[in-house]
Amino acid sequence: MKVGDLVKWESVPHQFSEVEIEYGVVIKMSRTGHETHSAEVLFMDGTTNWFDTQILEVINEAGR
Repeated sequence: MKVGDLVKWESVPHQFSEVEIEYGVVIKMSRTGHETHSAEVLFMDGTTNWFDTQILEVINEAGR
């Protein structure tokens, strides 16, 4: 995963709600441990948030 990749994030906001899927673009990367990384994602509604890269799915790789 790298800056510019289009990613998908799935969440279940409440116990009995449906899975919500959001798409966004990775705008920053950060090492969070010896072998782990986090990505800051810009979503379509203009919000940003940091996620462990293991919970994101790359949909389209930037420039590859």
